[in-house]
Amino acid sequence: MSAAGPFDPGPEGHDTHLVLESPRGAVSLWPAWRAVPPGWAARFGPAPHDACVRRVERG
Repeated sequence: MSAAGPFDPGPEGHDTHLVLESPRGAVSLWPAWRAVPPGWAARFGPAPHDACVRRVERG
């Protein structure tokens, strides 16, 4: 079995991810333990993976 990647869900119910927004308004799922890239801003989270995915899907 391979190691979990930064965009895998992680432990259920834990605040593992963020939703980031770029200066152009693009949104992206991002692991909470990684630094936010320059120019991007956290708009939601940290929250569980599934909550962040729902937020990204809404745009």
